[in-house]
Amino acid sequence: GQYPPATREMIRVISHQVSVSLQNARMYQQMEEKATTDGLTGLLNHRAFQERYEQLHDLCERTGQRFSVILTDIDHFKSVNDTYGHRVGDAVLKRVSALFASRARKVDIVARYGGEEFVLVLPDTDATGAAKFANRIREELEAQTMTSDNGSFKVTISMGVAEFPVDSRDRKDLVEKSDQALYYCKEHGRNCVTRWRDC
Repeated sequence: GQYPPATREMIRVISHQVSVSLQNARMYQQMEEKATTDGLTGLLNHRAFQERYEQLHDLCERTGQRFSVILTDIDHFKSVNDTYGHRVGDAVLKRVSALFASRARKVDIVARYGGEEFVLVLPDTDATGAAKFANRIREELEAQTMTSDNGSFKVTISMGVAEFPVDSRDRKDLVEKSDQALYYCKEHGRNCVTRWRDC
């Protein structure tokens, strides 16, 4: 009873407007997350990765900074799905992506590139530093044991590294070169890290 009816009505209208605005902001944030995030892994999806990658590339073109691209996929992932089922395969994808996300810096770009393939972009990092980082992740994953109803198993990854601007100044070509390095890993025993210049 401390406020007259007109004031109470004005407060009610304002609080209603604020609650609607907050709800709209929450819905917008959820829609933006769905549009940019891979539903299974929680990492950036391919489209969002391309946008962030283009922005970083343009910035580094202007400032002369270096960065490295790491393209990686899970070795023999098809046999994981065939042997243990897609539910276990999804669990493996989640485990691998969680490892990438937990080891990356805030400035790094980590995304699901497609299927069992992932991409990491490390600003201000040369190929040697990126290869060391990639090897630490590879070794950490190799040390883990996955479990399933059909028994436990190990998972390994292969990783290809290319550096801007040393290996290429073109952002698409840089991904292609990291893919070539990844393919070299696949052809030479898997479960390793290769820099493009060492192929």
